[in-house]
Order: sequence, then structure tokens, then C-alpha cells
Amino acid sequence: MSYVELPSDVQGQSYIRCSALAAGFLWLPDREVFQDSLDLDTNIGSKVPSLCFLLQHEQHGKLLFDLGLRKHALGYPPAMEDDLKLFAAECESDICDLLSQGGTQPTEIRTIIYSHLHFDHTGDLSPFPSAHLILGEHSKQLLASAYPINPKSRLNSIPSTQTVSYIEFTDQDSQSLSFGASVLDFFNDGSLYLLDAPGHMLGHLNALVRVAPNSFVLLAGDACHNRACYNPGVRLVSTENHHDIHVARETVDRIKRFHALDNVVVILSHERERLHEMPMFPLMLNDWAVQETDRKRQRSK
Repeated sequence: MSYVELPSDVQGQSYIRCSALAAGFLWLPDREVFQDSLDLDTNIGSKVPSLCFLLQHEQHGKLLFDLGLRKHALGYPPAMEDDLKLFAAECESDICDLLSQGGTQPTEIRTIIYSHLHFDHTGDLSPFPSAHLILGEHSKQLLASAYPINPKSRLNSIPSTQTVSYIEFTDQDSQSLSFGASVLDFFNDGSLYLLDAPGHMLGHLNALVRVAPNSFVLLAGDACHNRACYNPGVRLVSTENHHDIHVARETVDRIKRFHALDNVVVILSHERERLHEMPMFPLMLNDWAVQETDRKRQRSK
């Protein structure tokens, strides 16, 4: 297992203010989460949040990492009907409701980054017509036949008026090697890195956010769906819930390497324990993340 070494802070380093929001909830059967639970019935599992994150940069404004579920789980393609029932999708307050309750309007959001295109992450784009949408490069081929172009698709098309960019990664630079994955320094100032995190779905991204001096939060999306898969990491992710299970497990191994660092806090999109551990929007989680990294350093001594 290769070592991950993250860039140090530089003089005048920029940091990002980060807040977590729970835009809906799902039922996740254990068979969808753990390889050792494939023989269990779908009624054995956990209710989990669909976490999204508001990122605020001094120069570049407000970004969202994922949008969660659509309000009342409405507006999905007809082909999603069975999945919505299986996962018992519910969303009384969507991302726009939550933002507004905390004093942020959708018009303030300049950029939206999708970790991937599954229904519980893409939300409703219509309140964000001027936001620049960022996706992993391989998402493009999935959207080529999305609903309604393909009536059988489980993916909604992106509005034709939305500005969209697809991140193309290269693993040729030394920075990618030190991260253990292809990486993009999104603002070119070391405050936000987008990481290629393949296996769960085509185009799947993670985001590494520098929240304070020598302190990071890794927004790990659906690289796995339960912390037991990365901490302590003894349970394998399920073949039921990943596009390429072998690559997905390599990505989880990378998450473990990040978790092993004393200056990184990992947060999964459906990590239900985080609801009770970290402050939620309108509060920021920066100070909490610093406290978490301090505790990790103390334990490692």
C-alpha cells in the first residue's frame, strides 16, 4: 500500500470554509454496502443521510459539492420508480430549502461539483441556472443517453442552458503520484483538490478540502457507504453497488491511506454517524475538523 503525502501550506495559503447539509435520506440495505452481507434481505440495513457540502472560497465564491435528493423524491425518470421504493428515498427539505434557511440563496452558488451522477447526489439543477457544473470526464458518456433522450435511462439530462465542464485527469505529474491518484488543483492555490476516484460509477470524484493550516477534509462521495469499510477497513464493499468492484476496492484502499494521515478527516456521503459528530449548516465544520485531526495526532504519539 503506497504512502500518500499531501502538499504543505504555503505563505498566504487560501483555506475553504466548509459546511455540511443533509439533503434527504435513504434506506441502504446492508447487501448493497458490505460483501459479507449479500445473503441478507433488503429490510436489513440503515437509514442514512445524503450529505452535500457548501464550500466558500474568499476569491472564488460559493460552491456546492453534490445536491442530494430532489424534494419529495419527485422529478426522476420513470425508470427510477423501483429504485426509489427500494431505497425509500425521502426529502422534505432539499438543498435549496436548507441553504435558504441558513441565509444563502441559490443565486449565490457559482459552481456545483457532482461527485457522480446517481440520483441521490444530483438533486434539482433548475434553481442554479447560472452555476458552472463540474463532472468527471467519464460522466459525459453516461449523459449521452440520459432521460428523456433514452426513456429507459435512470439519469436525468443536464439542462441545455447549463454551463458544464468535464474534468480530464492526468497521472503524469508528481502531484498525482504523491496523492496516490490523478488529481486536479481546482483553484491552483492548494485549497481544493479534485481526485479521480473510480469504481463506484463512471466519473466518480472525491474532493480534498484544505480547511485550516495542515488540516484537510476528504469528501469521499460513494467510494464506500459505511465507515467500517475504511475505519478500520476490515469489511469489503459490496459487488451489488459498484460499477467495477476491483477498481472500487482499490479506491477504498486509497481512502484508507488518507484516513491513516493525522491531518485528514474522511467524510462519506452516507456516513450516518457524521450527522451526530460534526456541526451542520449554517455552522461550519472547519474547527471541528481541526479538533479531529488534533485527536488523531494525539493518538498517534
